[in-house]
Amino acid sequence: MNFNFTPFPVLETERLTLRALNLNDAKAIFGLRTNKEVNEFIDRKTPKNLSEARAFIDLITNNTLNNKGVFWVLESKSNHLLIGTIGLRNFEDEENYAEVSYETHPDFQQSGFMDEALQAIINYAFENLDLKTIEAFTHKNNDASIALLEKYNFVLDPERKEEGFENNNSYRLAVSC
Repeated sequence: MNFNFTPFPVLETERLTLRALNLNDAKAIFGLRTNKEVNEFIDRKTPKNLSEARAFIDLITNNTLNNKGVFWVLESKSNHLLIGTIGLRNFEDEENYAEVSYETHPDFQQSGFMDEALQAIINYAFENLDLKTIEAFTHKNNDASIALLEKYNFVLDPERKEEGFENNNSYRLAVSC
């Protein structure tokens, strides 16, 4: 699979613009990635300062430029606030596969924003990238994430585990033939 994310694939939903992450987002990304509620079910290194948030943005930008992943900011059309992120990564040629990951700021959870974003990403992945499978790893106690995945017919794969994250379960969605 040879992807080219240049120009960046900006996506639109009813209430969101899914756009590229940039250095102007450093403060919002810092707030999102250090939020205790957001991180309740995510095991990751949190940035300690804006410099580390900028380094994360640089990493994401480079991955996109090198076509190793694509990462969108969820920006509200009504107020232009960064309310979350969603991305595709860990592409595998043999299976036409990618992993999806996402997060929403608590102020915007339970508002249907991630529902809109995930639908757009599923459509993009299957229609534009010709992926056959999308996988999401989510914490076994993250009921909201599990409900969202199940809404879009992701199926629990109890045999598959994410290395180093024993509390995460795998949910897979395969394209309908």
